Amino acid sequence: MEIIMILIYIVIFLIAFFLSLISMRYFITIWKYKNRKKDGSEDNDFKKFD
Repeated sequence: MEIIMILIYIVIFLIAFFLSLISMRYFITIWKYKNRKKDGSEDNDFKKFD
């Protein structure tokens, strides 16, 4: 029974870690998008937002 609980905790930790990595990547992408140059020279990097 204790081994099952440890495995459940490990799985939950891995899911939370994976989601935190995805959200950090998204935050960095949005931060770069908000702070891009206004002349449009970097717009090719953000085609998925158009």
